[in-house]
Amino acid sequence: MMRWLLTYADMITLLLALFIILFAISTISSVKFNRFAKEVNAGFNGREWVNQPPRAGQKSDAKGGTTPSQQQIEQQLTTFLKEKHLQSEVRLRVERRGLVVSLLTDKALYRSGSADIDPKVREILDEVAVYLRETKNDISVEGNTDDVPIHTAVYPTNWELSTTRATNVLRYLVERDHIGPARISAAGYGEFRPLVANDSPEHRQINRRVDIVLLSDRATAQVKRLGE
Repeated sequence: MMRWLLTYADMITLLLALFIILFAISTISSVKFNRFAKEVNAGFNGREWVNQPPRAGQKSDAKGGTTPSQQQIEQQLTTFLKEKHLQSEVRLRVERRGLVVSLLTDKALYRSGSADIDPKVREILDEVAVYLRETKNDISVEGNTDDVPIHTAVYPTNWELSTTRATNVLRYLVERDHIGPARISAAGYGEFRPLVANDSPEHRQINRRVDIVLLSDRATAQVKRLGE
């Protein structure tokens, strides 16, 4: 006579399970949500911090201190370049992989066909190094040229010129500005990574550059994984 209780109990159990599931999926973990937001934000613009971050955009280091975000470093370097009137010789841009400081080379900060670092370049590198030392992220120094061939006793091709310029900048940052050698690397790309088409003297000057790339947290982690 009480068989209906079995069906009723089954229905109540299923309803209870349904309400538990609905409650579980309606509760958002703030920690997981912030982590997800950072990953999505980094995927679009390479910056790891969401709006209104704690400590005014600074990140905590292993010792409990704070380090400036790439956005803060960009703003501080922009102010420095304006004060020194260097906007036509040094350019900043943000890529997905990080903050890029471009030193325009021939006829700007270098003599044509030369890789020597003159006093003006040293002043800029010393200022940039102040901010590089405040972070733990990896740094990539990349030499680039335009498409005009070079053939000298020292530099047979643009490969050698671009690589030497990048290596000289790396050595200065490590030996004079005390950047950790384990977190910095150099590469020369010749004329094969232009920013703009090599179709005018002005565009060629833009392509002749040494890029100092402060890699984002995401790009730094990828580099470390590849090195393991």
